[in-house]
Amino acid sequence: MSELVYKILESGTTALPNLILQHYTQIGLKDEEMMLIIHLLSFKTEGNLFPTIHQLEQRMSGDTKTIVMMLQRLVQQNYLSIEEDIDPKTGIRSEWFCFVPLHKKIVAFLEDTVQKVQRAEFAGEITKSLYTVFEEEFGRPLSPIECENIAMWLDQDGYTEALIVAALREAVMSGKLFFRYIDRILFEWHRNNIRTPQQAREYSLKFRKHQKNGIFKLPVSPAASGEVPQKFPFYNWLEDDGDS
Repeated sequence: MSELVYKILESGTTALPNLILQHYTQIGLKDEEMMLIIHLLSFKTEGNLFPTIHQLEQRMSGDTKTIVMMLQRLVQQNYLSIEEDIDPKTGIRSEWFCFVPLHKKIVAFLEDTVQKVQRAEFAGEITKSLYTVFEEEFGRPLSPIECENIAMWLDQDGYTEALIVAALREAVMSGKLFFRYIDRILFEWHRNNIRTPQQAREYSLKFRKHQKNGIFKLPVSPAASGEVPQKFPFYNWLEDDGDS
């Protein structure tokens, strides 16, 4: 009995990263294909880098045709590669199974998974911070309808978070903290092709300048034209009392 135990211990072990076992189905491998890879790794541990189909058939339940088809797929789908070496002294060619493509697939899958999680978390943080900014300015929790309004600005109207916050600031400065008023500001900006907070600031400064002057004058010098400058009423959305 002890001799059998020694024989088992001396037969060695097959090293297989747990990440491969945990995610092989997610990179497109089937159970029987993973078992074939395990056997190939086992042969490698024993010093046999390129076992024959007959040797693999002796350890697996599949027949020759099945094993050949699985090997072909693993190579064609870039899970394994067959490399070739030439002995510089004898000139004898030898082939061996390379597992680097499999490792690269696992690494690429894990990196993609991490990036997706990070993007989801980032998107969640942006949305959360946007709602938080509104609640801080309003001094109260937002109602479900108000939350839906913000979601519509983002999803349906396509306004950026930064532009929505800029419109909120404009409403605060105007002393008209109403969702309908903020919506009007965003609509006005969109109508005038305002897409960034910087453009919005410049647009608002122009409004305030005209508001202070009370009129909008054509940029034509009376001396140059010989005409009295025409005066036009200036529509200022910041002063519309529709939401008061």
